[in-house]
Amino acid sequence: MSDQPGMDGLRLEELPMADDRGLGYAVLRDAGPVVRLEDGGFMVTTREGADYVFKNPEIFSSKEAFDTLGSPVPLLPIAFDPPDHTRYRRMLQPFFTPRTATELEESAREQVNRLIDGVIERGSCDVVADLCKPFPAEVFLTLFDLPLEDRDRLLAWKDVIIKLAVLAGASEPAPEAMQSAMQLFEYAGAHVAACRAGKGNGVLTRLFAATEDDPLTDEEALGLTFSFILAGLDSATNSLSTMFGRLAADPALRRQLVEDPSLIPDAVEEMLRIDPANATIPRVATRDVELHGQLIPKGSAVGIGIGAANRDAAELADPDAVDFRRRYNHLTFGGGPHRCVGVHLARVELRVVLEEWHRRIPEYELAPGTRLQVTWPSGSIGFDSVPLVFSPSID
Repeated sequence: MSDQPGMDGLRLEELPMADDRGLGYAVLRDAGPVVRLEDGGFMVTTREGADYVFKNPEIFSSKEAFDTLGSPVPLLPIAFDPPDHTRYRRMLQPFFTPRTATELEESAREQVNRLIDGVIERGSCDVVADLCKPFPAEVFLTLFDLPLEDRDRLLAWKDVIIKLAVLAGASEPAPEAMQSAMQLFEYAGAHVAACRAGKGNGVLTRLFAATEDDPLTDEEALGLTFSFILAGLDSATNSLSTMFGRLAADPALRRQLVEDPSLIPDAVEEMLRIDPANATIPRVATRDVELHGQLIPKGSAVGIGIGAANRDAAELADPDAVDFRRRYNHLTFGGGPHRCVGVHLARVELRVVLEEWHRRIPEYELAPGTRLQVTWPSGSIGFDSVPLVFSPSID
């Protein structure tokens, strides 16, 4: 890495992220509030700067940043800027309120407990493969009124697309990603057609019925479905993986949740802050703009460094410490008009998993010899595997 990353350009590939994201985020923050990258892009590392980028979509475009993700249709609503984005948010908001998220809680608990049933008598499991991956997929299938038996192929398609997607928009997605994208496209297309005909009781069927005066097109409905599969499933899985990794490695933190389950909602927020699945969120500058004294030319890729901004010492005392009693409005769900539309559902999912797991398996630890590492660089950060050991139980 250059001794002067702000002058010569910092290489994201060289950040020490694999074992300890905190070290990587510290390097970013130390390089300055707006860091010039070796590839010509920029990274915003402060809370103030991140808020500015989020709140000014006319200067920092989400649409241009998300033009390619292996999707045959534009992802809705993240691949649009206002005013189109405003229309989509207005349509979607009634279906993703705190109340609608709570209505899914009972089925979510049933799904979590069924997955725990599959491992609790074994005394060991890979919590990513056995819980963190299948659970968000089942919630999605329930939300969209799709068969739960479609879970495994849905996950297979999603994994290939996420792994091979080109986030920068500079080149064509890999052929393997396009093949999986097209299979997923055909699956989602059949579902959209059924919902258009009024079949089922999932979110798309209800959305079509509620927006007859300003209906979604089939392409828009496909983009919404695609977006939830790629963003909703992957982010929830990765967030759960890092949460379990942290709790398994730190018995004192874990016991706080066991002894006082009322801490779990705040613990979810603190772990989302300290180790966000979306370490960076991409934007593209639509004009020349100066931010924190750094000139960003029109057309430049601009990454919002969520992981760095969430640990901004100007905002927080001891920002690298995990404190389940901390209350802070972190940026992991984004900000401005593009703040995650599924935030309430995500919070319910994460809370329910931690509540049910710690109720039934309060004592667990990492399997001997485990070294938890994330893949870096990556558009979404999480552990591929978190092997746990615990006392077998039939509770």
